[in-house]
Amino acid sequence: MKRKILALLVLVLFASVPAWGAGKFAVGSKTFAEQLVLGKMGVAIMKDLGYTVDDKVPLGGTAILRQALVSNQIQGYFEYTGTAATVFFKEKTMFPTPGATYDFVKSTDEKNGLVWLSRMPLNNTYCLMMRAADAEKHGIRSISDLAALVEKNPRALKLGVTPEFLVRPDGLPKLRTTYALRLDAKNVVQMEPGLIYLALRDGSLDIGVGFSTDGRIRAYGLRALDDDKVMFPSYNPAFVIRKEVLDANPGIAAPFEKLAKVLDDEAITELNFRVAEMKQDPAAVAEAFLKAHGIIR
Repeated sequence: MKRKILALLVLVLFASVPAWGAGKFAVGSKTFAEQLVLGKMGVAIMKDLGYTVDDKVPLGGTAILRQALVSNQIQGYFEYTGTAATVFFKEKTMFPTPGATYDFVKSTDEKNGLVWLSRMPLNNTYCLMMRAADAEKHGIRSISDLAALVEKNPRALKLGVTPEFLVRPDGLPKLRTTYALRLDAKNVVQMEPGLIYLALRDGSLDIGVGFSTDGRIRAYGLRALDDDKVMFPSYNPAFVIRKEVLDANPGIAAPFEKLAKVLDDEAITELNFRVAEMKQDPAAVAEAFLKAHGIIR
């Protein structure tokens, strides 16, 4: 009887240990506030699952993260569906729904040995921002309204963009063609994402590229202009993981499924605001949210 009980305890013990390798898992992220929050969520979830986590949050830009995942330098990170569709897979078709975009990138990445876990409901799409007071003064509510104003005087307004947005296929090149936005090239300034919000607030810029779920839009009195021609695709994040890791421990998917039920636009905007504006620690913010929703212990 004692032997049977001992054998049963051993089985239970081993069932709770991650089956992949030595239980090591490297998590990466990009460098802006939302990615820090998401990255630290990934770190906390993997630790809670019992993995020894190599925390590489933040690691770098989109290209660096993708290469790190493909080459197995990291085993998972949160990527956006719209980024994968347009940047990785060069897809020019506009998908009718966020779900269709997700289904496309998920199925396309299967041949690369990468698995997209549950799609988060938040949609952190690109947006063009202005100071709300200036937008109201000129009657600007949409990007088409802005393009009409720029047409009158291409040198009157200064636009701030990230280095990545400057060359992305779904960035400035597409913005110029879709909306015929004829800003003078000398009035397009490259900046890091966080500096764009500050420059808009302080008046150094007139227009800025931002992210629709960034809490600083509200905090700094900015307005996100309506993308009335639906140029920007859906940008729903999902944790992308190497297939061999998930195959070894399918239970990894469960906490990300739980997260997908609660991490919407409103929730992430609040978390982003705490990190970017209130200067709270991204790891503490992420872990508090996960614990509050019963996703980690």
